[in-house]
Order: sequence, then C-alpha cells, then structure tokens
Amino acid sequence: MNYIKAINAFYDHQEFNPLTSAAINLWYSLMHVNNKSRWKKEFTALMNVLCIKSNLSESSIRKARKELVEKGYVSFTSRSGNQAPVYWILPLYEKMDNENDNGEENSGGKSNGNDTGNSNTLIKQNETKEKEEVVVERQEENPHHFYENNIGTLWPFIREKITQCCEEMSDELVIASIKLAVERNKPFFGYCKGFLKQWQQAGVRTLKAVERVRTEHKKKNKKTGLGRSMGPVLAIPRHINDTG
Repeated sequence: MNYIKAINAFYDHQEFNPLTSAAINLWYSLMHVNNKSRWKKEFTALMNVLCIKSNLSESSIRKARKELVEKGYVSFTSRSGNQAPVYWILPLYEKMDNENDNGEENSGGKSNGNDTGNSNTLIKQNETKEKEEVVVERQEENPHHFYENNIGTLWPFIREKITQCCEEMSDELVIASIKLAVERNKPFFGYCKGFLKQWQQAGVRTLKAVERVRTEHKKKNKKTGLGRSMGPVLAIPRHINDTG
C-alpha cells in the first residue's frame, strides 16, 4: 500500500463521503495495525488492541466499524471463537487513479508538445497544494486535534468523552464549546461539557442556533445588568428548539 496516496485519497473521499470522529480514529488505528503487519492485503486486529490504539470503547468501535464498512472505507470478516476479525483497508487511491486514467483515455490523448507537459506539471502542483490544504483543514475541524491545540494534553478519558459528545451532538458543536471555554479562560473539558449539556437540553443542533442563543443571552444580560457571574454556561431559553 502507498501510505501517502492512501492518506490523500482518504481525505479526498471524505469530501463526498464524510465520517464521524470515531470512524476517522478507528481508520487510523487500523492503518497502524496494517503497517505493523507490513501492509498485508488481509490482516487481523484484536478488539482490545483497537481499543488501546483508538481510545474508544468496544461499543464505539463496533459502531465506527459499521460506518467504515457502509461508506466503503474498510471491509472485515468475523471469525468464530476468540479469533480476531480479518480486515481489509480498501485502496481508495486505486479507484481514483483508475478514474483519472479513464478520463485521460476519453479525452483522446491529444498532445501539444511542451505546452501539454507544462500544463500537466501545473495541474499536479495545484492538486498537491489542494490536498495539503484539505489535510490541514480536516485537522483543524477534528475536535480531538482542536482540544489538543487549544487546551492541552488529550488524556484517554477526555478523548472518550469528546468522542461521546461528538456522537450525541456533532463535531462542530463540540469545537464551538471548546472555543467558548478558551474565550472565557476556562480551559478544561468540564466547562465545555456545560455548554453542550444546555445546548442538548434546549434542542440546539446547529452553529447558527448557538449564535442566536448567544445573541439573546447578551441582550438579556444588558437588560438585567448581569455579567459573567452567571457561571460557565449560557442561559439558553427553553423555548428554542432547532433541529436544522
């Protein structure tokens, strides 16, 4: 397996077939196990090994594995007894390479000498730049990376809690809660959890709804003269129910 091509194809594939944070975490864990097995087409991975590498619970791994299979990222076969399942990481880059080759064949293979060579070089440079930008963007959007970059060490317990919150709410809302915690100089996950709990109870499901809630909260504070003494969480009106 070509590791660099596999990573680039993985992120390109997510543009039209996105994954949850847990599924992304499991995919990287399977890639690491496959690397240890010297990139065999078929390899085995014990559940407890995947739990350690991904910091996910068994139930979360099963859920993430099902997602990876349904969206065409991996395949696996269960075995009887205590035998570890057999996994296949689907080579997404081979499919993309075949599509590119078919596209070139359909174009008729016309050549204009040096102009074509220069054009191909420029296209490859642009593709490389776009892929690098995609990787950076995905890292910033990952709640686990965002927590590490803005708050600190991501302990296994915190990683599991963040994963659970992402599954219950969304990656975007988890990142929004981390941003608010940092803005208020309260860099710990318990503070983030306070926001998420109130948003969940109020039925807030989108960033747009969060902004509306914050705006209403600020207006209410101006009228009542209250400041941040209200504590770590936003006073969210109970009537708000955004399912968007």
